[in-house]
Amino acid sequence: MQPEFNRPEFLEGNSAEEIHERMMNNLPDDIDDMPGGFPYDMTMPAALEKDEIINFHIVRALMIAFPEYAWDEWLDLHGRQVHLTRHEAEPAFGYVKITAAEGTEILSGTVFCTAATETGPSIEYATTEDVVVGGEGSVLIPVSAVEAGTGSNVAANTVVLMMVPDKNVTEINNPEPIRGGTERETDDDFYDRIAAEYDNSMTYLGNDTDYKRWAKQAGAGDAIVISTWNGPGTVKLVLVDGNGKPANAKLVQDVYNYIVSPNDRSARLLPTGTAELTCAAATTVAVNYVIAGLSYDETTGIEQIKADFTEAVRAVYAQAKTEGVLRYNDVRPLISAIAGVEDFETFTMNGKMQNITLKSEEYPDTGTLNFS
Repeated sequence: MQPEFNRPEFLEGNSAEEIHERMMNNLPDDIDDMPGGFPYDMTMPAALEKDEIINFHIVRALMIAFPEYAWDEWLDLHGRQVHLTRHEAEPAFGYVKITAAEGTEILSGTVFCTAATETGPSIEYATTEDVVVGGEGSVLIPVSAVEAGTGSNVAANTVVLMMVPDKNVTEINNPEPIRGGTERETDDDFYDRIAAEYDNSMTYLGNDTDYKRWAKQAGAGDAIVISTWNGPGTVKLVLVDGNGKPANAKLVQDVYNYIVSPNDRSARLLPTGTAELTCAAATTVAVNYVIAGLSYDETTGIEQIKADFTEAVRAVYAQAKTEGVLRYNDVRPLISAIAGVEDFETFTMNGKMQNITLKSEEYPDTGTLNFS
């Protein structure tokens, strides 16, 4: 998270009024300095320009000089200093199962989609390889969303249509959720990766922090590192995506390829002596939240409070999986910190006011939000 920028003291006292007052005080004694006079009116534009230079342009120049305060393309330049690039939006990836006559050919790029609803348009997915239906009459086809973003994540049993119908195809479905769609990496998240790269650039290559950094560089949202999980020289990475959901098959493979680089040993990050790296999707533990007696002012609403809480609790999840416990007293204060929230009576996690223990490969995930 990027810290708030505090203006340096040497920039204070430079409003247009303060600058202009100093200009008037520096006039010779025999020059009229009264408002409306010629000197007064002719110098005010210069004071306004100097005000803008100091309080806008110089402030912004100072901010973009440091990754802590930079944004957008300026933060991207800081990333390049440590060989990092911002993650762009990613499409969801998964599988569609079709039932069709033997010999039916589905070419790469064939589009399947969800049905349009009152709340949203149809979501399209394109196949990523050519397949031919065999004698068993069905085949599982890998697909990637046509448009990137979190909107491309869908539940199981929702992709049921073919953009251009094929009479040989009798049934379409996605037996598992299609997930992994993420938005463009935010400035805060990208800065966290840049800061981690600076903080750990001199550490021992191959510690837990390195594996987490490598996983995030490959697109993972977070990772649990389990060392010697299958004997000496073995490491297991348990992965979630940028939405805190279990990593899909593509992301799992992307992280493995990035660290191991099986096709280019010169790019290998896996330290010598580590015989085996295993990457796997995390197992999530759904955490259902109930708040009773919630009161808030006119600046917010229930849906906004839910969205703010969902975002805030993700940071707590990252710490929880490290400690192996989601602490009630770490989550409860998040409600009071949400803008517009005034008070609430009770707060429970999975129906209780107590901590939730997590196993080594489990990652907490927000379930239902019942705020009233």
